[in-house]
Amino acid sequence: MSFLVDFEIEDIKLEESEGGIKVIRLPELTEEEENLIDPIVAPTSGLRIQIFDIELIDEKERYLLTRRKLFLFLRVFKAISQQFKEMKDNQNLKVLIVTDNRPSKKILLNYCSQIFSYDGYEIYYQKDDPGESKVSAPYGAASVALYDDINLIIVLTASHNDLSWNGIKFYIDYPIPMSGNHIKNISKVALELKEIPFKTEYYPILIDVEKKNNDYVIDLLSRILEIKSIRDKNIVIWPYLGKARGIVNLFKQYGANITLIEEELNPPNPLKNLQENKLQQIMTQANSNIALLLDADRDRIVLYVKQNGEYFTYIPNEIYSGMHNILAKEFNKKIINVRTIPSDLRGDDTSFINILTGVGYKHLGVIMYFLLGIEVDQSKIDTAILYFEDENKNLIKIDNPTPIRQQLIKLMESQHIEKESFLMVYWEESGGHTLNILDVSKNNTTREYNFTTDFTIIADKYPVPALVLITELICRGYIISEAIDWSIKGINRTIPAVDEEKIKIMKNFEKNEGKQIKIGEKDYNIHALSDNSNMIDLYQLKSTDSTLYFRPSGTGPDVRFYIFGKVDTHLEEIHKVMEFIDNNYK
Repeated sequence: MSFLVDFEIEDIKLEESEGGIKVIRLPELTEEEENLIDPIVAPTSGLRIQIFDIELIDEKERYLLTRRKLFLFLRVFKAISQQFKEMKDNQNLKVLIVTDNRPSKKILLNYCSQIFSYDGYEIYYQKDDPGESKVSAPYGAASVALYDDINLIIVLTASHNDLSWNGIKFYIDYPIPMSGNHIKNISKVALELKEIPFKTEYYPILIDVEKKNNDYVIDLLSRILEIKSIRDKNIVIWPYLGKARGIVNLFKQYGANITLIEEELNPPNPLKNLQENKLQQIMTQANSNIALLLDADRDRIVLYVKQNGEYFTYIPNEIYSGMHNILAKEFNKKIINVRTIPSDLRGDDTSFINILTGVGYKHLGVIMYFLLGIEVDQSKIDTAILYFEDENKNLIKIDNPTPIRQQLIKLMESQHIEKESFLMVYWEESGGHTLNILDVSKNNTTREYNFTTDFTIIADKYPVPALVLITELICRGYIISEAIDWSIKGINRTIPAVDEEKIKIMKNFEKNEGKQIKIGEKDYNIHALSDNSNMIDLYQLKSTDSTLYFRPSGTGPDVRFYIFGKVDTHLEEIHKVMEFIDNNYK
Protein backbone atom coordinates (compact mmCIF):
# COMPACT_ATOMS: atom_id res chain seq x y z
CA MET A 1 0.00 0.00 0.00
CA SER A 2 1.35 3.46 -0.94
CA PHE A 3 0.96 6.53 1.23
CA LEU A 4 0.97 10.22 0.45
CA VAL A 5 3.95 10.70 2.78
CA ASP A 6 7.03 8.62 3.61
CA PHE A 7 7.11 7.52 7.22
CA GLU A 8 9.03 5.32 9.63
CA ILE A 9 8.19 3.95 13.07
CA GLU A 10 10.70 3.55 15.86
CA ASP A 11 11.01 0.03 17.21
CA ILE A 12 8.83 -0.69 20.24
CA LYS A 13 10.20 -3.10 22.86
CA LEU A 14 7.54 -5.19 24.57
CA GLU A 15 8.45 -7.22 27.64
CA GLU A 16 7.14 -10.77 27.76
CA SER A 17 4.74 -11.71 30.55
CA GLU A 18 2.66 -14.81 31.34
CA GLY A 19 -0.11 -16.16 29.12
CA GLY A 20 0.86 -14.36 25.93
CA ILE A 21 0.67 -10.96 27.62
CA LYS A 22 3.24 -8.29 26.84
CA VAL A 23 4.05 -5.09 28.71
CA ILE A 24 5.40 -1.65 27.84
CA ARG A 25 7.24 0.21 30.61
CA LEU A 26 6.48 3.90 30.25
CA PRO A 27 9.13 6.63 30.62
CA GLU A 28 8.62 9.68 32.79
CA LEU A 29 6.68 12.39 31.00
CA THR A 30 8.17 15.75 30.14
CA GLU A 31 6.18 18.90 30.91
CA GLU A 32 5.46 19.29 27.20
CA GLU A 33 4.09 15.73 27.01
CA GLU A 34 1.92 16.31 30.08
CA ASN A 35 0.42 19.36 28.37
CA LEU A 36 -0.36 17.33 25.26
CA ILE A 37 -2.37 14.80 27.28
CA ASP A 38 -3.91 17.44 29.56
CA PRO A 39 -3.90 20.64 27.47
CA ILE A 40 -4.31 24.07 29.04
CA VAL A 41 -6.95 25.00 26.46
CA ALA A 42 -9.47 22.17 26.42
CA PRO A 43 -10.03 20.71 22.93
CA THR A 44 -13.48 21.10 21.39
CA SER A 45 -13.55 17.46 20.31
CA GLY A 46 -11.31 14.77 21.76
CA LEU A 47 -7.53 14.87 21.76
CA ARG A 48 -5.24 15.82 18.86
CA ILE A 49 -1.46 15.39 18.75
CA GLN A 50 1.18 15.81 16.06
CA ILE A 51 2.15 12.16 16.24
CA PHE A 52 4.90 12.24 13.58
CA ASP A 53 8.09 14.27 13.80
CA ILE A 54 8.88 15.74 10.38
CA GLU A 55 12.45 15.44 9.11
CA LEU A 56 13.92 16.84 5.88
CA ILE A 57 16.10 14.27 4.09
CA ASP A 58 17.51 15.16 0.67
CA GLU A 59 14.97 17.98 0.42
CA LYS A 60 12.14 15.49 0.97
CA GLU A 61 9.96 15.26 4.06
CA ARG A 62 10.02 12.05 6.10
CA TYR A 63 7.61 11.44 8.95
CA LEU A 64 8.96 9.63 12.00
CA LEU A 65 6.68 8.09 14.64
CA THR A 66 8.72 8.05 17.83
CA ARG A 67 8.10 5.75 20.77
CA ARG A 68 7.38 8.69 23.05
CA LYS A 69 4.66 10.13 20.80
CA LEU A 70 3.09 6.69 20.37
CA PHE A 71 3.15 6.14 24.15
CA LEU A 72 1.02 9.28 24.62
CA PHE A 73 -1.76 7.66 22.61
CA LEU A 74 -1.35 4.36 24.45
CA ARG A 75 -1.71 6.14 27.80
CA VAL A 76 -5.00 7.69 26.69
CA PHE A 77 -6.32 4.38 25.31
CA LYS A 78 -5.60 2.70 28.64
CA ALA A 79 -7.15 5.56 30.62
CA ILE A 80 -10.35 5.45 28.53
CA SER A 81 -10.56 1.69 29.10
CA GLN A 82 -10.15 2.03 32.87
CA GLN A 83 -12.64 4.90 33.09
CA PHE A 84 -15.30 2.99 31.14
CA LYS A 85 -14.80 -0.15 33.22
CA GLU A 86 -15.31 1.86 36.41
CA MET A 87 -18.41 3.57 35.01
CA LYS A 88 -19.92 0.24 33.93
CA ASP A 89 -18.75 -1.85 36.89
CA ASN A 90 -16.92 -4.18 34.46
CA GLN A 91 -20.18 -5.08 32.70
CA ASN A 92 -20.92 -5.15 28.94
CA LEU A 93 -17.35 -4.35 27.92
CA LYS A 94 -17.69 -3.80 24.18
CA VAL A 95 -15.84 -1.24 22.09
CA LEU A 96 -16.06 -0.23 18.43
CA ILE A 97 -12.74 1.16 17.15
CA VAL A 98 -12.60 2.95 13.79
CA THR A 99 -10.10 5.16 11.94
CA ASP A 100 -9.77 7.53 9.02
CA ASN A 101 -7.12 6.84 6.37
CA ARG A 102 -4.07 8.50 7.94
CA PRO A 103 -0.64 6.80 7.71
CA SER A 104 -0.69 6.05 11.46
CA LYS A 105 -4.12 4.38 11.36
CA LYS A 106 -3.00 0.73 11.43
CA ILE A 107 -0.48 0.97 14.24
CA LEU A 108 -2.88 2.93 16.48
CA LEU A 109 -5.76 0.58 15.68
CA ASN A 110 -3.61 -2.44 16.51
CA TYR A 111 -2.24 -1.16 19.81
CA CYS A 112 -5.63 0.22 20.87
CA SER A 113 -7.21 -3.18 20.20
CA GLN A 114 -4.50 -5.01 22.17
CA ILE A 115 -5.00 -2.73 25.20
CA PHE A 116 -8.78 -3.15 25.22
CA SER A 117 -8.50 -6.88 24.55
CA TYR A 118 -6.26 -7.29 27.61
CA ASP A 119 -8.85 -5.42 29.67
CA GLY A 120 -11.54 -7.94 28.69
CA TYR A 121 -13.42 -6.06 25.97
CA GLU A 122 -15.09 -7.48 22.89
CA ILE A 123 -13.50 -5.59 20.00
CA TYR A 124 -15.66 -4.48 17.05
CA TYR A 125 -14.40 -3.32 13.63
CA GLN A 126 -16.09 -2.03 10.51
CA LYS A 127 -16.01 -4.61 7.69
CA ASP A 128 -12.91 -3.63 5.76
CA ASP A 129 -9.57 -4.83 4.42
CA PRO A 130 -7.72 -7.11 6.88
CA GLY A 131 -6.34 -5.16 9.85
CA GLU A 132 -8.35 -2.04 9.04
CA SER A 133 -11.60 -0.48 10.30
CA LYS A 134 -12.25 2.72 8.37
CA VAL A 135 -15.39 4.73 9.15
CA SER A 136 -16.07 8.47 9.02
CA ALA A 137 -16.02 10.27 12.37
CA PRO A 138 -19.75 11.20 12.22
CA TYR A 139 -20.78 7.61 11.47
CA GLY A 140 -18.51 6.35 14.23
CA ALA A 141 -19.96 8.76 16.78
CA ALA A 142 -23.56 7.99 15.81
CA SER A 143 -22.96 4.27 16.26
CA VAL A 144 -22.95 4.60 20.04
CA ALA A 145 -26.67 5.44 19.70
CA LEU A 146 -27.50 3.24 16.70
CA TYR A 147 -26.13 0.06 18.34
CA ASP A 148 -27.95 -0.73 21.58
CA ASP A 149 -25.25 -3.04 22.94
CA ILE A 150 -22.10 -1.03 22.12
CA ASN A 151 -21.67 1.88 24.51
CA LEU A 152 -18.08 2.88 23.82
CA ILE A 153 -16.82 4.17 20.47
CA ILE A 154 -13.26 5.24 19.69
CA VAL A 155 -12.60 7.20 16.50
CA LEU A 156 -8.96 7.70 15.52
CA THR A 157 -8.82 10.83 13.39
CA ALA A 158 -7.36 14.31 13.22
CA SER A 159 -9.99 15.62 10.82
CA HIS A 160 -8.57 18.32 8.52
CA ASN A 161 -5.10 18.49 10.11
CA ASP A 162 -1.89 17.65 8.29
CA LEU A 163 -1.18 13.92 8.01
CA SER A 164 1.55 14.22 10.66
CA TRP A 165 -1.31 14.53 13.18
CA ASN A 166 -3.70 12.01 14.62
CA GLY A 167 -6.23 12.11 17.41
CA ILE A 168 -8.75 10.33 19.58
CA LYS A 169 -12.45 11.10 19.69
CA PHE A 170 -14.44 8.86 22.00
CA TYR A 171 -18.07 8.48 22.93
CA ILE A 172 -19.61 6.83 25.98
CA ASP A 173 -23.36 6.09 25.97
CA TYR A 174 -24.26 9.25 24.00
CA PRO A 175 -23.11 10.60 20.62
CA ILE A 176 -21.81 13.84 22.08
CA PRO A 177 -18.11 14.69 22.51
CA MET A 178 -16.69 13.91 25.92
CA SER A 179 -15.96 16.98 28.02
CA GLY A 180 -15.96 18.21 31.60
CA ASN A 181 -15.07 15.83 34.43
CA HIS A 182 -14.77 12.71 32.25
CA ILE A 183 -12.00 14.27 30.14
CA LYS A 184 -10.18 15.51 33.24
CA ASN A 185 -10.39 12.09 34.92
CA ILE A 186 -9.05 10.36 31.82
CA SER A 187 -6.17 12.83 31.53
CA LYS A 188 -5.34 12.29 35.21
CA VAL A 189 -5.25 8.50 34.82
CA ALA A 190 -3.20 8.73 31.62
CA LEU A 191 -0.58 10.90 33.34
CA GLU A 192 -0.18 8.51 36.27
CA LEU A 193 0.34 5.28 34.30
CA LYS A 194 3.68 3.50 34.74
CA GLU A 195 3.15 0.51 32.43
CA ILE A 196 0.62 -0.85 29.97
CA PRO A 197 -0.08 -4.56 29.38
CA PHE A 198 -1.24 -5.87 25.99
CA LYS A 199 -2.98 -8.97 24.72
CA THR A 200 -1.38 -9.38 21.33
CA GLU A 201 -3.84 -11.96 20.01
CA TYR A 202 -7.35 -10.60 19.56
CA TYR A 203 -10.17 -11.38 17.18
CA PRO A 204 -12.34 -8.38 16.25
CA ILE A 205 -16.01 -8.86 15.43
CA LEU A 206 -16.82 -7.37 12.02
CA ILE A 207 -20.01 -5.30 11.61
CA ASP A 208 -21.31 -2.98 8.88
CA VAL A 209 -21.40 0.41 10.59
CA GLU A 210 -21.75 2.28 7.31
CA LYS A 211 -24.90 0.42 6.26
CA LYS A 212 -26.42 0.95 9.70
CA ASN A 213 -25.83 4.69 9.37
CA ASN A 214 -26.98 4.91 5.77
CA ASP A 215 -30.24 3.16 6.65
CA TYR A 216 -30.77 5.75 9.40
CA VAL A 217 -30.06 8.66 7.04
CA ILE A 218 -32.52 7.35 4.45
CA ASP A 219 -35.22 6.90 7.10
CA LEU A 220 -34.66 10.40 8.51
CA LEU A 221 -34.67 12.13 5.13
CA SER A 222 -37.91 10.39 4.15
CA ARG A 223 -39.63 12.58 6.76
CA ILE A 224 -38.10 15.80 5.44
CA LEU A 225 -38.06 15.73 1.64
CA GLU A 226 -38.45 13.17 -1.15
CA ILE A 227 -34.99 12.45 -2.51
CA LYS A 228 -35.81 11.94 -6.18
CA SER A 229 -33.85 14.37 -8.34
CA ILE A 230 -30.44 12.90 -7.46
CA ARG A 231 -31.34 9.78 -9.45
CA ASP A 232 -29.29 9.45 -12.66
CA LYS A 233 -27.37 12.67 -11.92
CA ASN A 234 -23.60 12.65 -12.43
CA ILE A 235 -21.93 13.65 -9.17
CA VAL A 236 -18.21 13.99 -8.48
CA ILE A 237 -16.96 13.14 -4.96
CA TRP A 238 -13.44 14.04 -3.84
CA PRO A 239 -12.72 12.68 -0.32
CA TYR A 240 -9.19 14.20 -0.10
CA LEU A 241 -8.12 11.15 1.93
CA GLY A 242 -9.47 7.62 1.51
CA LYS A 243 -12.53 6.71 -0.53
CA ALA A 244 -15.54 7.96 1.50
CA ARG A 245 -17.11 4.54 1.07
CA GLY A 246 -20.15 5.25 3.25
CA ILE A 247 -21.11 8.47 1.46
CA VAL A 248 -20.43 7.03 -1.99
CA ASN A 249 -22.63 4.00 -1.27
CA LEU A 250 -25.42 6.24 0.05
CA PHE A 251 -25.52 8.39 -3.09
CA LYS A 252 -25.43 5.23 -5.21
CA GLN A 253 -28.45 3.95 -3.26
CA TYR A 254 -30.24 7.13 -4.27
CA GLY A 255 -29.41 6.32 -7.90
CA ALA A 256 -26.62 8.82 -8.54
CA ASN A 257 -23.76 8.13 -10.95
CA ILE A 258 -20.59 8.73 -8.94
CA THR A 259 -17.17 9.75 -10.21
CA LEU A 260 -14.67 9.31 -7.37
CA ILE A 261 -11.45 11.35 -7.34
CA GLU A 262 -8.91 9.19 -5.54
CA GLU A 263 -6.05 11.69 -5.48
CA GLU A 264 -5.16 12.36 -1.84
CA LEU A 265 -4.09 15.78 -0.60
CA ASN A 266 -2.15 16.94 2.45
CA PRO A 267 -3.63 18.57 4.45
CA PRO A 268 -6.93 16.82 3.67
CA ASN A 269 -8.93 20.04 4.00
CA PRO A 270 -11.16 21.26 1.14
CA LEU A 271 -11.68 24.60 2.89
CA LYS A 272 -7.97 25.37 2.48
CA ASN A 273 -6.94 23.36 -0.58
CA LEU A 274 -9.22 23.81 -3.59
CA GLN A 275 -7.94 22.70 -7.01
CA GLU A 276 -10.35 24.27 -9.44
CA ASN A 277 -8.62 23.37 -12.71
CA LYS A 278 -8.58 19.68 -11.87
CA LEU A 279 -12.19 19.79 -10.67
CA GLN A 280 -13.43 21.52 -13.79
CA GLN A 281 -11.59 19.04 -16.02
CA ILE A 282 -13.03 15.99 -14.21
CA MET A 283 -16.55 17.49 -14.00
CA THR A 284 -16.45 18.15 -17.76
CA GLN A 285 -15.33 14.58 -18.46
CA ALA A 286 -18.06 13.21 -16.17
CA ASN A 287 -20.72 15.60 -17.56
CA SER A 288 -21.31 16.71 -13.97
CA ASN A 289 -22.48 20.02 -12.54
CA ILE A 290 -21.80 19.26 -8.88
CA ALA A 291 -18.77 18.09 -6.88
CA LEU A 292 -18.76 17.22 -3.17
CA LEU A 293 -15.42 17.80 -1.43
CA LEU A 294 -14.76 16.19 1.96
CA ASP A 295 -12.06 16.30 4.61
CA ALA A 296 -10.44 13.22 6.15
CA ASP A 297 -13.16 12.52 8.72
CA ARG A 298 -16.07 13.81 6.56
CA ASP A 299 -17.30 16.64 8.77
CA ARG A 300 -15.98 19.54 6.67
CA ILE A 301 -17.63 19.91 3.29
CA VAL A 302 -17.31 22.18 0.27
CA LEU A 303 -19.55 22.22 -2.80
CA TYR A 304 -18.23 23.09 -6.24
CA VAL A 305 -21.16 23.74 -8.55
CA LYS A 306 -21.55 24.69 -12.21
CA GLN A 307 -24.52 26.99 -12.77
CA ASN A 308 -25.36 28.86 -15.97
CA GLY A 309 -21.94 28.07 -17.39
CA GLU A 310 -20.03 29.41 -14.35
CA TYR A 311 -18.39 27.56 -11.44
CA PHE A 312 -19.15 28.49 -7.83
CA THR A 313 -17.51 27.40 -4.58
CA TYR A 314 -19.76 27.16 -1.52
CA ILE A 315 -18.38 26.79 2.00
CA PRO A 316 -20.42 25.41 4.95
CA ASN A 317 -21.70 28.81 6.13
CA GLU A 318 -23.17 29.42 2.69
CA ILE A 319 -24.36 25.85 2.12
CA TYR A 320 -26.30 25.59 5.35
CA SER A 321 -27.72 29.12 5.40
CA GLY A 322 -28.89 28.74 1.82
CA MET A 323 -30.35 25.28 2.45
CA HIS A 324 -32.25 26.42 5.53
CA ASN A 325 -33.67 29.43 3.70
CA ILE A 326 -34.83 27.28 0.77
CA LEU A 327 -36.44 24.70 3.06
CA ALA A 328 -38.23 27.44 5.05
CA LYS A 329 -39.37 29.58 2.12
CA GLU A 330 -40.07 26.99 -0.57
CA PHE A 331 -41.14 23.98 1.54
CA ASN A 332 -42.65 25.73 4.57
CA LYS A 333 -40.34 23.97 7.02
CA LYS A 334 -40.36 25.45 10.50
CA ILE A 335 -36.74 25.44 11.57
CA ILE A 336 -35.29 25.44 15.07
CA ASN A 337 -31.96 27.00 14.17
CA VAL A 338 -29.27 25.96 16.66
CA ARG A 339 -25.91 27.29 15.58
CA THR A 340 -22.56 28.12 17.11
CA ILE A 341 -22.24 31.84 17.69
CA PRO A 342 -19.65 32.51 14.93
CA SER A 343 -21.76 30.65 12.33
CA ASP A 344 -23.52 32.44 9.50
CA LEU A 345 -26.42 34.67 10.53
CA ARG A 346 -27.93 34.85 7.03
CA GLY A 347 -30.44 32.11 7.77
CA ASP A 348 -31.69 33.52 11.06
CA ASP A 349 -34.59 35.49 9.59
CA THR A 350 -36.30 32.40 8.14
CA SER A 351 -36.01 30.37 11.36
CA PHE A 352 -38.85 29.79 13.82
CA ILE A 353 -36.40 30.35 16.68
CA ASN A 354 -32.65 30.99 16.86
CA ILE A 355 -30.52 29.38 19.55
CA LEU A 356 -26.83 30.29 19.77
CA THR A 357 -24.10 28.29 21.51
CA GLY A 358 -20.36 28.18 22.02
CA VAL A 359 -18.12 26.58 19.44
CA GLY A 360 -18.23 22.80 19.18
CA TYR A 361 -20.83 20.10 19.58
CA LYS A 362 -20.30 19.82 23.33
CA HIS A 363 -22.43 23.00 23.38
CA LEU A 364 -24.82 22.21 20.52
CA GLY A 365 -25.64 18.75 21.84
CA VAL A 366 -26.75 20.11 25.19
CA ILE A 367 -29.53 22.09 23.45
CA MET A 368 -30.75 18.95 21.69
CA TYR A 369 -30.99 17.13 25.00
CA PHE A 370 -32.69 20.13 26.62
CA LEU A 371 -35.41 20.23 23.96
CA LEU A 372 -36.05 16.51 24.19
CA GLY A 373 -36.11 16.37 27.99
CA ILE A 374 -33.01 14.20 28.33
CA GLU A 375 -30.94 14.59 31.47
CA VAL A 376 -27.54 16.15 30.81
CA ASP A 377 -24.41 15.68 32.91
CA GLN A 378 -23.99 18.87 34.97
CA SER A 379 -20.35 19.27 33.96
CA LYS A 380 -21.46 19.55 30.32
CA ILE A 381 -23.94 22.30 31.23
CA ASP A 382 -21.38 24.12 33.36
CA THR A 383 -18.90 24.31 30.48
CA ALA A 384 -21.50 25.14 27.81
CA ILE A 385 -22.25 28.56 26.30
CA LEU A 386 -26.01 28.59 25.68
CA TYR A 387 -28.23 31.47 24.55
CA PHE A 388 -31.54 31.84 22.77
CA GLU A 389 -32.83 34.83 20.87
CA ASP A 390 -36.06 36.40 22.09
CA GLU A 391 -38.58 38.23 19.88
CA ASN A 392 -36.58 41.46 20.25
CA LYS A 393 -33.32 39.78 19.11
CA ASN A 394 -31.90 39.91 22.64
CA LEU A 395 -29.65 37.01 23.67
CA ILE A 396 -30.93 35.24 26.80
CA LYS A 397 -28.41 33.05 28.63
CA ILE A 398 -29.70 29.67 29.85
CA ASP A 399 -28.46 26.79 31.98
CA ASN A 400 -31.58 24.59 31.99
CA PRO A 401 -34.30 23.51 29.51
CA THR A 402 -37.24 25.50 30.91
CA PRO A 403 -36.63 28.95 29.36
CA ILE A 404 -36.01 27.61 25.88
CA ARG A 405 -39.07 25.34 25.98
CA GLN A 406 -41.19 28.21 27.29
CA GLN A 407 -40.00 30.47 24.48
CA LEU A 408 -40.82 27.84 21.86
CA ILE A 409 -44.31 27.36 23.32
CA LYS A 410 -44.80 31.14 23.46
CA LEU A 411 -43.98 31.44 19.77
CA MET A 412 -46.28 28.52 18.88
CA GLU A 413 -49.18 30.03 20.83
CA SER A 414 -48.66 33.45 19.22
CA GLN A 415 -49.11 31.74 15.85
CA HIS A 416 -51.97 29.50 17.05
CA ILE A 417 -49.99 26.30 16.50
CA GLU A 418 -50.93 23.31 18.65
CA LYS A 419 -49.04 20.63 16.73
CA GLU A 420 -45.89 20.92 14.63
CA SER A 421 -43.00 18.83 13.33
CA PHE A 422 -40.00 21.13 13.55
CA LEU A 423 -36.83 20.60 11.58
CA MET A 424 -34.05 20.91 14.17
CA VAL A 425 -30.72 21.95 12.67
CA TYR A 426 -27.52 21.99 14.75
CA TRP A 427 -24.52 23.37 12.94
CA GLU A 428 -21.20 25.20 12.96
CA GLU A 429 -19.33 27.21 10.37
CA SER A 430 -16.49 24.69 10.02
CA GLY A 431 -18.80 22.11 8.44
CA GLY A 432 -20.53 20.13 11.16
CA HIS A 433 -24.31 19.81 10.75
CA THR A 434 -26.92 17.60 12.40
CA LEU A 435 -30.61 17.16 11.55
CA ASN A 436 -33.48 15.73 13.53
CA ILE A 437 -37.24 16.18 13.78
CA LEU A 438 -38.86 17.57 16.92
CA ASP A 439 -42.57 16.82 17.23
CA VAL A 440 -44.29 19.28 19.58
CA SER A 441 -47.97 18.82 20.36
CA LYS A 442 -50.45 20.08 22.93
CA ASN A 443 -52.17 17.44 25.03
CA ASN A 444 -55.91 18.05 24.77
CA THR A 445 -56.52 16.80 28.31
CA THR A 446 -53.64 18.29 30.31
CA ARG A 447 -53.02 21.23 27.91
CA GLU A 448 -49.32 20.54 28.38
CA TYR A 449 -46.93 20.39 25.45
CA ASN A 450 -45.07 17.17 24.61
CA PHE A 451 -41.61 17.24 22.97
CA THR A 452 -40.67 14.00 21.17
CA THR A 453 -38.81 12.58 18.19
CA ASP A 454 -39.16 9.30 16.32
CA PHE A 455 -35.48 9.20 15.44
CA THR A 456 -32.36 8.13 17.27
CA ILE A 457 -30.79 11.19 18.88
CA ILE A 458 -27.37 12.03 17.48
CA ALA A 459 -25.82 15.02 19.23
CA ASP A 460 -22.52 15.22 17.37
CA LYS A 461 -21.56 16.26 13.85
CA TYR A 462 -23.66 14.33 11.33
CA PRO A 463 -23.56 16.31 8.06
CA VAL A 464 -24.44 13.53 5.60
CA PRO A 465 -28.24 14.19 5.72
CA ALA A 466 -27.57 17.87 4.98
CA LEU A 467 -25.17 16.90 2.20
CA VAL A 468 -27.88 14.78 0.56
CA LEU A 469 -30.51 17.51 1.07
CA ILE A 470 -28.48 20.33 -0.50
CA THR A 471 -27.52 18.07 -3.40
CA GLU A 472 -31.19 17.20 -3.95
CA LEU A 473 -32.15 20.90 -3.87
CA ILE A 474 -29.42 21.80 -6.38
CA CYS A 475 -30.51 18.92 -8.63
CA ARG A 476 -34.07 20.32 -8.44
CA GLY A 477 -32.75 23.64 -9.76
CA TYR A 478 -32.47 25.70 -6.57
CA ILE A 479 -29.46 28.01 -6.51
CA ILE A 480 -27.58 28.59 -3.26
CA SER A 481 -26.37 32.02 -4.32
CA GLU A 482 -29.95 33.21 -4.73
CA ALA A 483 -30.93 32.01 -1.24
CA ILE A 484 -28.61 34.18 0.87
CA ASP A 485 -27.76 37.87 1.16
CA TRP A 486 -24.48 38.48 -0.67
CA SER A 487 -24.11 42.07 0.56
CA ILE A 488 -22.84 40.36 3.76
CA LYS A 489 -19.84 38.06 3.68
CA GLY A 490 -18.79 35.64 6.40
CA ILE A 491 -15.26 34.23 6.63
CA ASN A 492 -12.78 33.10 9.27
CA ARG A 493 -9.03 33.52 9.65
CA THR A 494 -6.41 32.64 12.28
CA ILE A 495 -3.32 34.02 13.96
CA PRO A 496 -0.73 31.61 15.41
CA ALA A 497 -0.77 31.22 19.18
CA VAL A 498 0.38 28.43 21.49
CA ASP A 499 -1.79 27.61 24.51
CA GLU A 500 -0.06 30.11 26.81
CA GLU A 501 -0.53 32.87 24.22
CA LYS A 502 -4.20 31.97 23.73
CA ILE A 503 -4.81 32.33 27.47
CA LYS A 504 -2.89 35.62 27.56
CA ILE A 505 -4.92 37.13 24.71
CA MET A 506 -8.25 36.14 26.25
CA LYS A 507 -7.23 37.41 29.69
CA ASN A 508 -5.70 40.68 28.51
CA PHE A 509 -8.69 41.53 26.31
CA GLU A 510 -11.12 41.08 29.22
CA LYS A 511 -10.59 44.71 30.34
CA ASN A 512 -12.55 45.81 27.24
CA GLU A 513 -15.76 43.98 28.25
CA GLY A 514 -18.74 46.29 27.98
CA LYS A 515 -16.65 49.10 26.48
CA GLN A 516 -16.20 50.59 23.04
CA ILE A 517 -12.80 50.48 21.34
CA LYS A 518 -11.54 51.95 18.08
CA ILE A 519 -9.69 49.80 15.53
CA GLY A 520 -8.72 51.63 12.37
CA GLU A 521 -11.62 53.93 11.50
CA LYS A 522 -14.28 51.78 13.21
CA ASP A 523 -15.76 51.79 16.67
CA TYR A 524 -16.61 48.40 18.15
CA ASN A 525 -18.81 47.54 21.11
CA ILE A 526 -17.22 44.66 23.03
CA HIS A 527 -19.21 41.81 24.55
CA ALA A 528 -17.74 38.73 26.23
CA LEU A 529 -19.70 35.49 25.87
CA SER A 530 -19.18 33.06 28.72
CA ASP A 531 -20.10 29.54 29.76
CA ASN A 532 -22.27 28.69 32.76
CA SER A 533 -19.22 28.79 35.01
CA ASN A 534 -18.64 32.38 33.83
CA MET A 535 -15.50 31.45 31.91
CA ILE A 536 -15.18 33.66 28.82
CA ASP A 537 -15.01 31.55 25.68
CA LEU A 538 -15.19 34.16 22.95
CA TYR A 539 -15.44 37.89 22.36
CA GLN A 540 -17.85 39.75 20.10
CA LEU A 541 -16.83 43.03 18.42
CA LYS A 542 -19.83 44.78 16.90
CA SER A 543 -19.80 47.90 14.71
CA THR A 544 -22.66 49.60 12.91
CA ASP A 545 -22.30 47.32 9.87
CA SER A 546 -20.26 44.30 10.95
CA THR A 547 -19.92 41.65 13.65
CA LEU A 548 -16.63 39.95 14.51
CA TYR A 549 -15.73 37.21 16.99
CA PHE A 550 -12.50 35.69 18.18
CA ARG A 551 -11.72 32.68 20.36
CA PRO A 552 -8.87 30.27 21.12
CA SER A 553 -8.88 27.29 18.77
CA GLY A 554 -9.58 23.90 20.30
CA THR A 555 -7.95 21.99 17.44
CA GLY A 556 -4.65 23.73 16.79
CA PRO A 557 -2.15 26.42 17.89
CA ASP A 558 -4.25 29.36 16.72
CA VAL A 559 -6.70 32.06 17.72
CA ARG A 560 -9.66 32.05 15.33
CA PHE A 561 -11.33 35.21 14.04
CA TYR A 562 -14.71 35.41 12.33
CA ILE A 563 -16.44 38.27 10.53
CA PHE A 564 -19.85 38.99 9.08
CA GLY A 565 -19.41 42.26 7.26
CA LYS A 566 -19.80 44.21 4.05
CA VAL A 567 -18.74 42.18 1.05
CA ASP A 568 -16.40 44.90 -0.26
CA THR A 569 -14.55 45.56 3.00
CA HIS A 570 -14.77 42.42 5.15
CA LEU A 571 -11.30 41.08 4.28
CA GLU A 572 -9.52 44.33 5.05
CA GLU A 573 -11.55 44.71 8.24
CA ILE A 574 -10.85 41.26 9.67
CA HIS A 575 -7.11 41.65 9.02
CA LYS A 576 -7.06 45.02 10.79
CA VAL A 577 -8.75 43.49 13.84
CA MET A 578 -6.44 40.45 13.81
CA GLU A 579 -3.35 42.66 13.63
CA PHE A 580 -4.67 44.88 16.43
CA ILE A 581 -5.31 41.91 18.77
CA ASP A 582 -2.01 40.23 17.87
CA ASN A 583 0.03 43.39 18.48
CA ASN A 584 -1.68 44.62 21.65
CA TYR A 585 -2.86 41.57 23.65
CA LYS A 586 -0.47 38.69 22.90
